[in-house]
Amino acid sequence: MIIANPIYDVVFKYLLEDVEIARELLSTILGEEIQSLELKPQETDTEKSGGGISILRFDFKAIIKNKSGELHKVLIELQKAKKAFDVMRFRRYLGDNYRKEDDVINDKGESEKRPLPIISIYFLGFPLDNIHAGVVKINREYRDVVTQEILEIKEDFVELLTHDSYLIQARKLPRKARSKLERILQVFSPIYQTTNDQHQLDFQGDTNDPLIKKMLDRLGRAIASEEIRDNMDLEDELDRIFDREMKKLAAEKDEIIAEKDQLLIEEKNRAEVEKKRAEDEIQKNLELQRQIEELKKQIKP
Repeated sequence: MIIANPIYDVVFKYLLEDVEIARELLSTILGEEIQSLELKPQETDTEKSGGGISILRFDFKAIIKNKSGELHKVLIELQKAKKAFDVMRFRRYLGDNYRKEDDVINDKGESEKRPLPIISIYFLGFPLDNIHAGVVKINREYRDVVTQEILEIKEDFVELLTHDSYLIQARKLPRKARSKLERILQVFSPIYQTTNDQHQLDFQGDTNDPLIKKMLDRLGRAIASEEIRDNMDLEDELDRIFDREMKKLAAEKDEIIAEKDQLLIEEKNRAEVEKKRAEDEIQKNLELQRQIEELKKQIKP
């Protein structure tokens, strides 16, 4: 089935703007039931700089039902980068969310403004060097440092100061899915990219899953949209500019390093010449001192 390639920001954004698809996809990633999901107003944006690096950001308010049946409200921050990124921008977005507050019902049943616990999801279109798994969860645990006992507790003070993270590397998703999550994420896998048009995927994965059907249907509509295809062309042009600028910067960096190496070599040579000159002067002085001592001996009465 031919679909739009969701690695493109414009396609990824179009896909997740369907809140029901976003709710089911995030539920599958987290492994917990999201009962309600709200895309926060004005919190979906793409930042571009340097002619090509872009980070697409979604902020969702979610009510999650955990495995014990308890409901809790969280902020899910999803960030997507197609190329190697500036990690400080990821940190800045996260810092922005730590400062935000939302309406929460307290123990007395009253509404009050409080910060929400944060769950961050990083969706990467490029591979990381040291992490080979397609999906990784970086989670917290409460541990008694002395006894090493894991404490089965939750404390609001801790929950609001720390957060769980999920890392998804599209290029490292396995060809053969081993779980429901991997089957769902195959929709994003570059292995289905067609050779003649990188804007589209020829999806050959599981089409029986209800969520995958919804995603494929929406991505099928995306590939038929002239506006979306034009925006994909624009992303390609930005990528080309980025790659060209990166090559130029790399060449300039190599040139600067070569110049510094040459200066170091010249400085080393000058230092060796100065050292040899100093050693020769010392030898001359020693020889002159020896001659003076000999003359002194000769003129003694």
